[in-house]
Order: sequence, then C-alpha cells, then structure tokens
Amino acid sequence: MNGSLNRRMEAEIELLASQGILTPAQARRVAERYPATQWDVLMLVRWFTILGAVTAGAGLVILSKEYVSAMRLGEIGLAIATAGLILLGRYLERSRGLEKTGAALEMAGGFALQGLTSLLAIDFSTGSENWPALVGIQSALLAALAYALQNRLILTHASVCFFVFFGAETGYVSGWGMYWLGMTYPVRFLFAGIGFLCVAWIHAVAMRGAYQSFSRVYAHLGLLDIHLALWFLSVFGYFEKYVSWSENSGERLIFSLIWAVVSVGSFFLAAAIGQRILRSYGLTFLVINLYTFYFQFVIANSVELWWLHLLLVGGSLVGVGFVLERNLRQKPPASAMQ
Repeated sequence: MNGSLNRRMEAEIELLASQGILTPAQARRVAERYPATQWDVLMLVRWFTILGAVTAGAGLVILSKEYVSAMRLGEIGLAIATAGLILLGRYLERSRGLEKTGAALEMAGGFALQGLTSLLAIDFSTGSENWPALVGIQSALLAALAYALQNRLILTHASVCFFVFFGAETGYVSGWGMYWLGMTYPVRFLFAGIGFLCVAWIHAVAMRGAYQSFSRVYAHLGLLDIHLALWFLSVFGYFEKYVSWSENSGERLIFSLIWAVVSVGSFFLAAAIGQRILRSYGLTFLVINLYTFYFQFVIANSVELWWLHLLLVGGSLVGVGFVLERNLRQKPPASAMQ
C-alpha cells in the first residue's frame, strides 16, 4: 500500500469512529496498520530500543571481560560481607540487646576482612612471598577493629594472628632454615610475653568498661608466650649456632629450673593479686615441665628401664587426671581474670 491509500483509509476510519461504529481505541489500533506518514515513529522507537539494548549489553560484556574477574568478584563479595556482618552485629547488639550474637557476627566480619586482605595481597602481589608480613598487617587491622567495636572476640583473633606473624616472620627472615632452634628466637617470645603482661596490667588498672576486659586477652597471650618460650629453651637450650643436643644439657637444665621457678612463682603471685589465670597457667606448665624434665634427663639416660618408665609415666598421668577431675567437681567454675 502507498501513502495516499493509507490516508484514505485513515479518513474512513475517522468517519467510522465519528459515527460510533468504531470506538476510539479500535480506531487507533486499525489506523496503526495503515500509517499515513512517511516514517512509522513507533516502529523506529522499537528498533532504537532493541539496538540500544544490544549495544549496551555488548559493552557490558566487554567491560566485564576487561576489568572484572573471579578475583574481583571475590574481593567485592568479601568487602560487602565485612561491612554487612559488622553492621548486622551492631544492630543486633544495640537495637535487640543480643550482645553475644552481635559480637559473634562482628567477629565473623573480622574473618571476612582477613579474607579480603588475603585476596588483595594475592591480586597485587609483588612476588616477595612474605606472607607473614600479611598476617602482621591483618593482626593490626583486626586490633584496630576490636578497639573500634570494643569487641574482645576480635581482639582474640588479632592475638592469634600476631602469634603466627611473630613466629613466622623469623622463618621468612632466616630463609626458612632452623630459625626456631638456631637463631635463639624463643627469647624473643619470652620478652614479648612480658610486654603483653604489662599491657594486660595497664588495661586492668587504668581502663574501664569493655576495654578493661581486654586485659584477659593480653594476659592469656603473654603467659602463653612466656611458657612456650621457656618450654622450647628447656628442650633445646640457648644457642646461636647448631650444636649437638647432648652437648647443651647444662643449658637445658638451667632453663628447666627457671621455668619451674616461673611456674611456682605464679602460684604466690596469683594469691597476692587475686588473678586465678596465673595459677592456672603455672599449674598446667609445671606439670608439663616435670614430664619434659623426666623425658630429657631420666629416660634419656636409662632407656633399658623402658618398662619402668611406662609404668611411672602412665600411672602419674592417671593420677593427675584423677586429681584435676576431683578439683573441678568440688569447685564451681570461676572467671579466669576479674
């Protein structure tokens, strides 16, 4: 059909509509089949829409291929998870009164933050493979988050990361050689533990509220560092160059005695200042010290009496278990640190 015929059809449709034979809506639908203009504007709009959608889709695909990857999606997802878990935890704690649930969700946000920083480190790695430094950065970020949110669970997570960083960084520096035995690094943990005990004391005495409860975390970390350092020194001794294990029995004996003095001294200090955590660590590691001493200086020099050693070790372990269980039943559970 040409334009003149369509115009005549349009006139007839208008006449039928004016006579009431066709409703206005019917007239418009019929008239669309006979366009009287040179261009069908509605058809042009449809094609522009289709063409625009296809073009935009193609651009999005090219953009995704160029800049978006599984790594990017993971980073975005962990960033959203970090913010979402922390905000949800804050909401439940403040608006609903669910303090423990809120604190746990905030801790989960801390784990998401650690995952995010790990992905970012992999994505922008320089090839140094210094992963202990990454754990140290994560420890600092988590500690800052713990203080910002006043969350002791996140501080515990940060403490674990610091413990891993402090030990593993020495391995990285030494080329992953005998860094733990041949570079005297247990002494570093000994001094770090003393430092953390000082920080725990400051929080217990000088701070109030949630920050005061942080002293428990620092006390646990400090005591664990001190006792583990003395344990390693009592087993391997203090030396900077590798020597035969049997040649430093004097060093090992001295450190075993120092460890015993620290453990026993913890009992008196706990009674003086009322901190049961000192007594718990002192008792636990005194028992470990006695067994370490027995294996090093008794069994090692009388292997032929192995059957007697089995009886003594096994029987004493049963006795220790019996005493501990009886004490736990008699005494109600108490807070490790007031």
